[in-house]
Amino acid sequence: MKKSWKSKVAKVTAGNRELDRKFMKLKSSWDEVEGILSKSVKKKRKK
Repeated sequence: MKKSWKSKVAKVTAGNRELDRKFMKLKSSWDEVEGILSKSVKKKRKK
């Protein structure tokens, strides 16, 4: 059975909800950064 990254984080942080929340905020902001970077790379490849 494949575990999601959220369940892996919860296990690593030993159920510390405050730490989980901080990690989730970090993950969501990193996803935004990756999205912006991938869009710029796609635009460069089209030209």
